[in-house]
Amino acid sequence: LNIVYSLPPRQYGTLAKANAFNEALLARLRAMPGVQAVALGSAIPGAGVNGDDIFKIPEHPPVAPGAALPDALYRLVSPGYFRALKIPLVRGRFFTSEDRPGRPAAVVINRRLARQYFPGENPVGQHIVVPAWGNTVYQVVGVVGNTLYQVGQPGKPTLYFSVLQMGTSVGGAFTLAIRTASDPLALSVPAQKVIAQLDPQMPVSDVQTMRRMLSQSLENQSLSASLVLSFALLSLLLASVGLYGVLSYLTTQRTSEIGVRLALGSSREEVVRLMVSTGLRPALYGLVIGLTASVAAARLIESMLY
Repeated sequence: LNIVYSLPPRQYGTLAKANAFNEALLARLRAMPGVQAVALGSAIPGAGVNGDDIFKIPEHPPVAPGAALPDALYRLVSPGYFRALKIPLVRGRFFTSEDRPGRPAAVVINRRLARQYFPGENPVGQHIVVPAWGNTVYQVVGVVGNTLYQVGQPGKPTLYFSVLQMGTSVGGAFTLAIRTASDPLALSVPAQKVIAQLDPQMPVSDVQTMRRMLSQSLENQSLSASLVLSFALLSLLLASVGLYGVLSYLTTQRTSEIGVRLALGSSREEVVRLMVSTGLRPALYGLVIGLTASVAAARLIESMLY
């Protein structure tokens, strides 16, 4: 279950206030019956870009003048985000509740970023600087599996920062991801009540399941697939009508032959078998050719699936 809420800057303009609300909310939601895990992030997989920026790696040589600087999506996430969304740990560690102000600034990267910008290296222990955010040097503490920011789009390098260190997200909005043991929609109203108990004025929106969110992102692809299926069924119908017409024409042309065969003692079953085999022979040739071509077509279609 996903729920988006926004922290009004007047009430939660400081890191301490934002963290106090977020941690209290997560603690109450985890205590609800049927809740297996709760995560908090500025965005979740499949929800779109949300934000990206260029960064530097102090351990690497400066980028040549005119060359593109490294660029990555960024996410602000709570401890437990990766476990709740079942994003695997590849190397290093996840964020913990100790990753707060006063502690070394930490960043977790995804596998795509590690392979693209740390080829043949161990990125854990190295550092990243996001110039637009100041001169803070973030130490890479972990590498996690790749996710898609949008279904149907190629994955991108991603930086994850601890929300306990960074504070509010882009626009002050966060997404709650609640993993449940049963129907997630059954917890939609209770979860919103918990938010209202902590702050009755807290804006809440986009209450939906992950399945629903992904289906919305696939609407265009689903429409295209439905159109292709409709045309395929129409083609099958036209081919069947055409085949019937061919058989009917061949039978009409050989009416005299059929009469002679029956007069000479051929049974009706033998005559029907002869007509059908003669008429369907071209169709069988076409079927063999079509099945052969479908092998290549299946590989092409497979590359379009997610």
